[in-house]
Amino acid sequence: MRVVGTFHPSSSISRSLKCCLTPDPTLEHLVVAKTEKLEVYSLQLDGPKLECTADLWGRIVGLQAVPAKEKGRSNLLVMTDHPDPNIVLMIYSMDGGGSSLTPGDLNTLKDSSARPAEFVTDFQVDPTGQVAAVSCYAGKLKIIPLSPGQLGPDIDMSLPEINLLAFTFLHTGDEDRFTLALVHLNHRGQMQLLCRDVLLDESELSQAHSNLLITTLLSENTFPSLDYSLFLLAVPPHSTGNVEDDEDESGPAHRGGVLVFGGKKVVFYENATQDQQYTRREKQRRLNKRLSSAKPAEVAKAKEKEQERETRKVKARAEIKWPWSAITAWSAVDVGCRRVILGDAYGRLSMLAFDEGTVSFTLVPLGETSPATSLTYLSSQVLYIGSHFGDSQLLRIHPAPIANASIDTLPIPKSIHAMTPSALASASDKGKGKGRADAPADRSTRDPRVVSTKGTFIEVLQTYDNIAPIMDAVLDDIDGSGQPQVITASGGRNTGSLRVIRTEADFQEQARLDGLSGITDLWPVRPRYEDRSHTHLVVSTIRETLVLSFAGKETVTHVDPSVAGFATHAPTFALGNIPRRQSTTTAGRTTSSYVDSPLVAQITPEGVRLVEYDPTLHAFSAVGKGWSPNELQLNGSTSEIVAAAMSPSQFVVGLRGGRLALLNLGTNDALQVVKTRDFPDEICSISCTPFDPAKPYATTIAVSFWGSNKVTVLSLESAETFLSPVCEAILPALPRSVLLHNFGTGVSPKDADFHPHLLVGLADGSVATFSFRDRALHDRKLASLGNAPANLSLCTVDGRKVTIASGVRANVLYWDRQRVRPSPVGIKYMVRGTTLNAEAFPSCLAIATSSALLIGNIQGVDKMQIRTIPLGLDNPRKLAYHPVQQVFGVACTRTAPGRVGDKEDITGSFKLLDAHSFQQLHHFQCNPDEEPSAVLALPGEGSDRCPALCLGTVVVRPEEKEPSRGRLVVFSLASSEGVRSLSILASQDVKGCVYTLARVSDDVIVAAINTSVASFRIRDNGPGEASPLALEKVAEWNHSHFVTNLVWDGQYLLVGDAISSVSMLKVVEGGQRLESIARDYGPLWPVSIESTGNGVIGANSDCNLFSFVLQTGGQRAVLEKDGEYHIDDVVNKLIKGALSSADVSEDQAVKASHVFFTSTGRIGAILDMNDATSLHMTALQRNMAKSLVGPGGVDHTQRRTPATPRGHIDAEPAYGFLDGDFLESLLSQADPERFLKGDIEAERITLPLSTIKDVLVQMQSLH
Repeated sequence: MRVVGTFHPSSSISRSLKCCLTPDPTLEHLVVAKTEKLEVYSLQLDGPKLECTADLWGRIVGLQAVPAKEKGRSNLLVMTDHPDPNIVLMIYSMDGGGSSLTPGDLNTLKDSSARPAEFVTDFQVDPTGQVAAVSCYAGKLKIIPLSPGQLGPDIDMSLPEINLLAFTFLHTGDEDRFTLALVHLNHRGQMQLLCRDVLLDESELSQAHSNLLITTLLSENTFPSLDYSLFLLAVPPHSTGNVEDDEDESGPAHRGGVLVFGGKKVVFYENATQDQQYTRREKQRRLNKRLSSAKPAEVAKAKEKEQERETRKVKARAEIKWPWSAITAWSAVDVGCRRVILGDAYGRLSMLAFDEGTVSFTLVPLGETSPATSLTYLSSQVLYIGSHFGDSQLLRIHPAPIANASIDTLPIPKSIHAMTPSALASASDKGKGKGRADAPADRSTRDPRVVSTKGTFIEVLQTYDNIAPIMDAVLDDIDGSGQPQVITASGGRNTGSLRVIRTEADFQEQARLDGLSGITDLWPVRPRYEDRSHTHLVVSTIRETLVLSFAGKETVTHVDPSVAGFATHAPTFALGNIPRRQSTTTAGRTTSSYVDSPLVAQITPEGVRLVEYDPTLHAFSAVGKGWSPNELQLNGSTSEIVAAAMSPSQFVVGLRGGRLALLNLGTNDALQVVKTRDFPDEICSISCTPFDPAKPYATTIAVSFWGSNKVTVLSLESAETFLSPVCEAILPALPRSVLLHNFGTGVSPKDADFHPHLLVGLADGSVATFSFRDRALHDRKLASLGNAPANLSLCTVDGRKVTIASGVRANVLYWDRQRVRPSPVGIKYMVRGTTLNAEAFPSCLAIATSSALLIGNIQGVDKMQIRTIPLGLDNPRKLAYHPVQQVFGVACTRTAPGRVGDKEDITGSFKLLDAHSFQQLHHFQCNPDEEPSAVLALPGEGSDRCPALCLGTVVVRPEEKEPSRGRLVVFSLASSEGVRSLSILASQDVKGCVYTLARVSDDVIVAAINTSVASFRIRDNGPGEASPLALEKVAEWNHSHFVTNLVWDGQYLLVGDAISSVSMLKVVEGGQRLESIARDYGPLWPVSIESTGNGVIGANSDCNLFSFVLQTGGQRAVLEKDGEYHIDDVVNKLIKGALSSADVSEDQAVKASHVFFTSTGRIGAILDMNDATSLHMTALQRNMAKSLVGPGGVDHTQRRTPATPRGHIDAEPAYGFLDGDFLESLLSQADPERFLKGDIEAERITLPLSTIKDVLVQMQSLH
C-alpha cells in the first residue's frame, strides 16, 4: 500500500477578487483562489494580512462575490470541477478573535448524460446579484437564482451555441431582465457575438437572439486563433449628467455594452437603444411569421434573410489595436469600467481608458510584471497580480515613471501608431469644450490612441513565491550536507526560473571571530542572575578557558586572565549564573530561598569555582573556597572531574573512576555534597536541565557512560531517591552528549503541552531521541548528521526553546505536529551553540564551529526556504545534475513575445550552471529551427573524452504533423584557465523528436524517438574523424504511438506511451536487442512514470496516480494494475527517493518511496506502508470518510475516485493508495477515538490509538 502526502502545496493562482466580507464597509478583503484552496486577506494599511484559509475538495474553476443577508456584506460563490461540477456558497465569519470560511448552500451540477464543456468551465453572476449562469457542459447552461445568503435550485437551460468561448451578463437597466452576451464558434468555424435573455419564468433561454446587442461575427483578422482565451467585460451605461451631451453621438456618453478582449484589437459593442430593440423585435416577428408560412418560396426567402443576419458584421462603437501578446487577465479600476487594467501572457501591464471627450480609447503602458492569470485592483493605485507562470505580486502603479526613464515602458510594434504623452496632452486640449461640432477636421480626439511612454510606472511592494509550473526536477544532496535539495525547472513565458527548495532554517551572520579553533563549549554571562542582558562570553577550548567581553558591535575584547576571575588555565565543563542561597528563621523555623546575585559557577577538571561580578570594576573575582573532588577521596589520593552539568541550584559532577556527585550551594556561598553514587563505567557526559524553566532545580538528570554505550536517567525528586536509576537505554555508539529537554510549554505530566525528551548525540554522528513519559523512555529514533561526533545545545530561536544537534551538519530540533521535527541549518561543523542577548547583539546566538566563533540569528525554523534563479524568457524544460562535475544541464526554450496572431519565434538552448552558485558556465545555442527536448546526465568524470551530458533535440517544422528530424548531442566538460565549458564529443541525427533519454550502461543509452525506442552505443571514433566519439544505433523497438517516458531500473526498461499505456522491455546483449517482457494495453495516457523495483508507478493526463506490479508466474509475465488514485493535478515528474534525511526507527511502518512534482507547483511524497499497518490505515480512512466531508458535503471516497475523460461514470473507488494528508488530520481531531469504533463491529479498528498516532507522525516526518 502506498500513501500520498504533500510537502509543498500548490502555489499557482487561478482567481482573485476584492470584496467586503464583513458588515464593516471600511474593511475590505482580497480573496485568492489556488488550485484547491481559498485564502482570505484583510486589506490593512501595511498590506494584505492573511486571515484564514479554506481547503476545497476539488479544483477551483470559478470565484465570484455575491450579496449576503447583511447589507453591504458579500459571500463567496465558488465553483469546483471535481469529483463533479459543484457550486458552493462560502460564508466568512469571525469568532473569538479568529476568522474562518464555512460552507453554506451547495448545488451539485452533475449531469451524467452531458458532454463536458470544451472551452469554458466557469460561471458568471449578473450585475444585480440575482442570477448566476454556469457553463460546465456543452450545449447547456445551469441557471441558479440567487437570494441574499442562499442558492436557489439550478435550472437546466438548453444552449444552441454548443462551442461556447466566453459569456457574461450585460447591464440591462432593468432589475427583472437578465441578458447574457455569448461568444461561440459556429458551424462554419467563425466566432460570433450574440445575446440571449434568461427567462426564469419559462426556465429557458430566449429562442431568438436578444436585441440588446446586435448579433455580429467577430473578424478573423482581429481574433485569429482559438489558442487565445476570449474575455467579455460588461460595461455599464455612462452619462455626463448633461442631457444635450448624452444625446450627442460624438460625445463620451454611451448606453453600456461589452468589451471583447483576446485578439489583435480591444473592441467595444454598444447596447441598442429602445427604438432599435423594438424595430428588431418587429423584424424578428415578421421573419418568424414567414418561416411558418405554407409557401415554400416564402420560407426559403425568410431562411435566406435569417442567414444574412447570422453572417453580418456590425461595426464596433470603439476599438483600439492591441500591441502585445494575448490578454490573460483584466481588472476594472472603477465601477463604471472607465479604466481597465490589462495584462498579457508575458507580463506586460497596461491601462485601457475611455476618453472623456468621446467614446474612444487610450492605451497606456505601465511596465512588466509576472504573467497574470488574475488581476485585482485594490485601492490607492495598488494592484494584486495572481500568476501561474511566475511569482504573484502586489504592485503600486505610480502616476509618473519611477525607474528606467530613458527606456520604453513596453515595446510597441512599428505597425501601430503611437503617441508621446506630450502629443496626447495637446490632442486632448484640442477636444475640450462644448464646440465639438465646430472643431477642426483633425480627428485626433476621436481616434484610439496608444501612448508611447518611457520608464516603468510599477513598484513591486510584495512578492509571493510560486514554483508552478514544475516541468522537471532533481532531488539530490548537492552540498554534501546529507539533506536532499529539490531543484525544479519552473515558470514560463517571461519568468522562467530554477527553484531551490529546502526545509532549512536560515542563519544570518552578524559577526565572526576567526582563529578560535578547538572550542568545546561556550556560555554567556550576565552581571546578575535575574538580568536579561549578557556582557561576557566564556569559551572553553581543549586546553584553556577564554573570557570575552562585548564592548560594542565592532569590538569583542579578550579579558586578561589575571583579572578575569575564572580559572582560565584549564578547560571548563559547565558554567552559568546562579542565585545566592539565604536562610530565614521565622517562629523557630528555618527556611532557605534563592535570591538574585552576581554569582557565577564554573566547573573545571580541578573542581567547582565561584566568582562574583563587580559592576563598578566590570571584573570578576573569586569568592568562597569552592569545591575540589579531592574532598571525596578518603585515602588521600587525588581525583579530577571528567564531566559536569548544572542547574541554577544544582551541580552534578562526574569523577574519574565512575563516581557521580550531586552538590548544591549552602549558606555563606559554601558548596556541599548532597549525594554520591558509583558506577562500573567511566562517566562520559551529564545533563541537568529542569523541565520547568521557572524552577532553579531539575528533578531528573541523564548520565552517559564510556564502554557500555549506556545512558541512565536518575531521579532527583526527593532526598530518599537522589541519584536512583529511573530508566536506561543502550545506544549503538558512544553517547558523548546528552540533553534532557521539555519541548512543550507545560511543566508537569498533567499539562497537555508537556513533552519531555532525552536526546543523545553519538560519536558516529547520529542523534538519538526518546520521549520520556511514565518514568520510561519511548519512541527511540536515530538520525545521522554525518560522520563527526554529534553535540547538543539548548538555544532560543524565534522566541522558543529548541535544541541544536550538530556534527558535520546541524539540525534545529523543535516541536511541531505532535513530534520532534528537524530543520536543517546551513552551518557546517558546528560544535556548540548558546543564546546570546548582548547589548550589541540582542536576541542572537553564539555558535562555535571547528574554526571560528559566529554570532547571528537563526530564522524560519518551520518554514520552507525557496531560492530563485531567474532565467527570464529562457524557460527551463528539462534538467539534469552531474554529481562529479557539480553542474546542472538545463534545456531551455525561448519564445520572443509578439503580437496576437504573429508567428512565434522559438529558439532553444542548453545551459551549463554551477551547482552551488548557479553561475552560467556555458551556453549552447541550438540551430534556428531546433528545440531541446531531453537531457541525461552520464556517469563518470565527465571531462576530456568521458561524456558528462547528453542532449536530445527536435527540429520543429510547422508544416509537419509529426516531427521527422532530431539530434543527439553528447558533451563533456572542458576547463580552460579555470573556466568550465561544454565540449561536443559526438552528434547524431535521428528521425524524429527525442522525447526522453535513459542510461542502460556506461556506454549504452536509449532514446525515445517518436514512436520507437532506440539504443545507441557510445564508441570511440577513429583518427581523422570530426568528433572524438560516435553514437552507433544498435537496436530499435517500435510498437507504440508516442514514447514520452523511459526509465531504466537496473533490470528492465520501462516505457511510457503518451497515448496508450506502459510496457516493460528487457535489454539483451548489451543493448543490441530490445525484447518486450510485459505490456498494459489499456487507454492510460501516462504523463510520467518511475520504477517501484518490481513494477511501475505513474501519473496520467486525467490527474490520476496508477501503479502496476510485474507478475512473472506461468508462461508469460504480465503487468497487473495494483493501484489507482485521483490526485487532482497533473504530475509532470516522479523521482525515486526521499525529501529529507528523516529519523530512522526500528519499527518504522512507512518508508519514503517517491517524490512527485505537478504543474500547479505541488511537491509531494509517496510512501510505502507495510501490509499489517495498511489494513488498519485503510479501515481508518474508510471510517474517517464517513464523518469528515469537504465543503458543501463533498465525499472523500468520491473525491479520490479515479477520473476518466468522461468524469466518474462507472469508475471504481481508489485502491492501492491512501490519502496521507487526510489521515494525518486525525492528529488535530478533538475526539479521534470515534474513528476507531466504526458504525458496525466489523469496522472497529483494534490497533491502539497511540500506535496509530505514531504511524501518522512517522508519515508526517517523511513529507
